[in-house]
Amino acid sequence: MKGFHYAGSQIAIHWLSAALVIFLLLTGTLVMANLPNTTEKISNITIHMLIGSCVGLLVVLRVILWRSRPQPEPIKGQLIIKIGHLALNVVLLLLVLSGVFLSLQSNTFEAVFGNGTLPADFHAFIPRKVHGILSRIAMFLIALHVLAALYHQYLLKDGLLSRMIPSKE
Repeated sequence: MKGFHYAGSQIAIHWLSAALVIFLLLTGTLVMANLPNTTEKISNITIHMLIGSCVGLLVVLRVILWRSRPQPEPIKGQLIIKIGHLALNVVLLLLVLSGVFLSLQSNTFEAVFGNGTLPADFHAFIPRKVHGILSRIAMFLIALHVLAALYHQYLLKDGLLSRMIPSKE
């Protein structure tokens, strides 16, 4: 399928989820991790939880659309591309799940949606450790994803990146 482009919905979901994931990783790592667990942190956690939930839904939607839409012709490295996408999707879903388990275990849902308080130390909970490790894995996989796309676009010159740009046709 020379000149293949993903459907507009797939492209929009890809770039929206990419922006949201990058926002979550940056704010979670650089902002929230350094805030003391006081009531001031609750609004940041609320935003993080809501956007994280949206990312989980977008990943599921991306997979459904990917499986139900036409696929491009295989290109060089197709197996590693599929493995990379699978790994990234699984890690993102595990990030969402570890966040949910952390919120349940630490009573953060009560602090965010009720009148509970945040725990003194989120690091005391195993899901927080898992969430932190998974966030680093996600960062690594995203960096590989970007490097692979640039490699295909500019060194192999196979037009791979153009598949994720809306077609004018």
